[in-house]
Order: sequence, then C-alpha cells, then structure tokens
Amino acid sequence: MTTIIKSKYGVCKKIKNSYKNLWGLEKKETYRSLIFKRKHKTTSFSKLLNIKQALKFFYSNIKELTFKKYAFFSVNSQSKTIDKLVSILESRVDTALFRSCFVTSFYEAKQLISHKFVLINNKYVISPNIVLSNGDILKLKFCKRKLSVLNTKIFREKLLSRSLPSYIEIDWQNFSFFFLWDINFKTAYFPVELSYQHICRYYK
Repeated sequence: MTTIIKSKYGVCKKIKNSYKNLWGLEKKETYRSLIFKRKHKTTSFSKLLNIKQALKFFYSNIKELTFKKYAFFSVNSQSKTIDKLVSILESRVDTALFRSCFVTSFYEAKQLISHKFVLINNKYVISPNIVLSNGDILKLKFCKRKLSVLNTKIFREKLLSRSLPSYIEIDWQNFSFFFLWDINFKTAYFPVELSYQHICRYYK
C-alpha cells in the first residue's frame, strides 16, 4: 500500500501532455507534476505509447499484463475495440467506486476493497480486478465511526461536486449502487484528451 500511495500522483509526470491532471481532481492542480515542461520531438510509436500509458495510468496504473489482456480481448471481440476496452475497464470494481463518487480517488477505492469494506451482491470482495455485470449491486459496509464521517454535509458536497454517470444508480441511504449497463468510449469521461481510439495499433 505504501508503494501505491507514493506513486499516486507520480504517474502524471510520465504523461507527455501539457495537461497532466489524469483524474481532474482539484487538489492536483497545484502539484508539481502539472507544471508545463518543454516538448520533445515524438515518433509515431511514442505517440501510441503515450496514449496507452495515459489510459492505463488513469485507471489507477493497472499492471501492464492485466491491461494487455484486456486489450487483446477487446481486439478479438465483435464490438468496436475501444468501446469493448473501455467497457471492461469501467466495469471494474475500483472504477465503479470512483465513478459513483463514494470515494475521491482510485487509490481510496483499492484501499476499501483490500480492507473488506466492499460487497457485491452481498459477498465481500478483496480484488479490484473483478468485473461487474449488468444488474450487480455494490454496497459499502462501514463501522459507525466511518459512517459519521460519510454523513457529514461537507463530505457529501465534495462528492456531489463531481458528475455521476448514467449507468450507475446511487442509493445514498444504504451506501450502495446498481450497475445498470455497459458503457462505451463516447460516454466515458477522461480529463486528459487523447486519441484513445488508436490504442489497438500499439499492440499490433
């Protein structure tokens, strides 16, 4: 967990883009990795690499082997490659938690999962790699002390300042949500805008 925390914002330095705030978080705007650096000449391969890295880093810096597996599965699927890839990534438990606004970062989502605070269809999960299916119910289970913090007005206003996706139906009373349907590339929000639809060319 210490390694993850140390690299929480460090991955943003590796994005070859003038705007490096991967998650669009307000507190990151003053972080030193966002300072504009001089551009260097890039090749076609480096551009594709940057697109792949930006997408991988956005989803909490997924392991390369896992991301590659998702990419190859998407290429061989009947759906459009980028739509299938984004659909899988957005269906992950940690991504769904982040999009639901119950947590403020992917790393907070991973921490809740590893400490057994997350249930899917009333069963505890300990891996962020689990992919949700349509109709699944995800619920957070906290102790009374944590619930008192989550129920504060300041905390709710902070979370509600972000936009909720249409494919998630929130139940604030029970700290749970329904995963309604798969998402495609056009309806997913990424603060760093790149040509993600060309990502399949990297693995050819």
